[in-house]
Amino acid sequence: MRSYDALQEAFSIRAKFMMEIKGFLISGLLTGFICAFCIPASAISEDNSHLNELLKKAEEKRLSADRYWQVLLHYKPATTGFESLIDDSQFFLSPEGKTNPKAELEATIIALFQSDKKGDEHPKCRFIARYEWLKTEISFNELLFSNITCKEYNKIAEIIQPKSVVLVFPASYMNNPASMFGHTLIRIDSSHESKLLSYAANYAAYVEDDIGFLYAFRGIFGFYKGYFKVFPYYERVKEYNDTEQRDMWEYNLNLTEKEVDRMFKHLWELKDIYSYYYFFDENCSYNLLFLLEAARPSLHLTDMAMPWVIPVDTIRTVKDSGIVENIEFRPAKATKIRHIASLLGEDSQKTALKIADQKINSDSIPTHNNEEKIMILDLAVEAVQYRYNNAELTQDEYLKLFLSILRERSKLGKSEEGYYTITAPAPPEEGHLSSRFSLGAGITDDVLFQEIRFRPAYHSLIDPDQGFVEGSQIIFADTAIRYYTDGRIKLEDFDLVDIVSLSPKSNFFNPLSWKVKTGLTQKMFQDKEEHLIYQLNPGFGLAYKNGIIGLWYILAEGDLNIGGEFKEDYAAGAGIQIGAIKKITDYWKINLSAETLFYGIREWFHENKASAVQTFTLNQSSSLNLYLSWQEIFNNEQTEIKLNWNYYF
Repeated sequence: MRSYDALQEAFSIRAKFMMEIKGFLISGLLTGFICAFCIPASAISEDNSHLNELLKKAEEKRLSADRYWQVLLHYKPATTGFESLIDDSQFFLSPEGKTNPKAELEATIIALFQSDKKGDEHPKCRFIARYEWLKTEISFNELLFSNITCKEYNKIAEIIQPKSVVLVFPASYMNNPASMFGHTLIRIDSSHESKLLSYAANYAAYVEDDIGFLYAFRGIFGFYKGYFKVFPYYERVKEYNDTEQRDMWEYNLNLTEKEVDRMFKHLWELKDIYSYYYFFDENCSYNLLFLLEAARPSLHLTDMAMPWVIPVDTIRTVKDSGIVENIEFRPAKATKIRHIASLLGEDSQKTALKIADQKINSDSIPTHNNEEKIMILDLAVEAVQYRYNNAELTQDEYLKLFLSILRERSKLGKSEEGYYTITAPAPPEEGHLSSRFSLGAGITDDVLFQEIRFRPAYHSLIDPDQGFVEGSQIIFADTAIRYYTDGRIKLEDFDLVDIVSLSPKSNFFNPLSWKVKTGLTQKMFQDKEEHLIYQLNPGFGLAYKNGIIGLWYILAEGDLNIGGEFKEDYAAGAGIQIGAIKKITDYWKINLSAETLFYGIREWFHENKASAVQTFTLNQSSSLNLYLSWQEIFNNEQTEIKLNWNYYF
């Protein structure tokens, strides 16, 4: 206050002196000039009239109800007004900011002019997107803040140089529960020609060492904090593309450079700010949509009506908004290896494998065909790079082997242009939609029935494959109710979780295939009647792919049944399941399965099952399933035929 009083006194003396020389008019103009351009923002803390004027202007323009303000604060309609999806109190300048847009707006304006924080901690820098918007909307002079420099933001902006944006979708990764549905991130491109030099941003839960049930429980009920993070794009390409065998889809967006700058400023505001992560709705893909809305507020991407959000559904939402210019496919390293291997015979594949295993030298290829030699060496190079990316080789081992193969490869010249070009499969958003409603009718034991079924998510082995990873199944809460013509109505199935991962084994990859299923199902007992039981059915084994048979597999499995019809309320056993999935055409596939289980814990009995399911794709939104199944249990046999119509939405 003393410095301020001294400053005021100095201005007063100067004003009196000027009045004596040039009169009241010139004095008034000069005083106005000094007040407007020479007093820093911190000094305006005493100028309540100016601040009140700005608050009044914001009130008159109803800025707290403005769409852009709602996007910047992540406000969504609540039972009593609005509530921000941000949970970190550090994001709000008003104690009521999470639920009161008006209070937060006023607190932001006041903080801009009265905060005693300096540099990057000043609200101008910490909430730079708010500052830029308010500067335009309520027309305050930015020269008032000329003494506040946002050094950290400017440094980061200079490094990243945001100019355009690409939405990226890495395909599902069945060996990581957090990535089973795929994932989305944003790539921020600059003027660099190589996109690997770009930076990327995503939203993810901060997880320590939780696994299994604890991980699922905390993820579903919001016990993890989620943060936005910026990182070099090549790190994710290495992780997803080169290590986890995940193909990536890149959606170039038509955002202008000005819009990208707005998005980047909002991303800066979210630095070190958390919101609680919910696996089914407020997840990695949903929260990322706020960045695109901050770029272009006219988009309403986060207004998705579904009670759950699956990454591929957000891709569809973005594409439907009209901002996708084109799509690029980035095949995984494993996809490249499989493609080159498919061009070679079994013996040539094994030769490439021996070179990668250092069992033979790269100059010992037993063929005189230069074209075949080229493919063998190229396949060996890809395999060696893949192993190094997966830490199977040390850097010294890698460089020695890699350079020796390249040395031999360089003697053979270039391969034919486009020879290794991989045809992009259908992008994920062209697959069937995530939820499914089914109507069916059939006959079992000479009794007709009608069936209604609802599955919230996501994809099964008997659904159309287009847009999905072959051999993968993720089912949640699949519920079927039947009405029999003899008057019975019963719950036929409730598959709480039913996940299958069939990854084919090859010369270059040895993945483990597995499954886990839990829920309620009907089971026939010795009284020849079906009774509802709880089932837990895990399994693991191997899968292979054959041009004639298709994808076939064999799994060892365990089975736990709990129900009052058992002698001691439960029974457990083990067995084997074999099956094959063959795609006949783009619109027709067959799924065959046989299973035998021996129960010897608490109760002794034997169960055999077999089924054949044909799937006919009608369009992206519908399909037909024709089922034929047989089972034998407690010396009772049962045969069933059923036709289902499926609607995806």
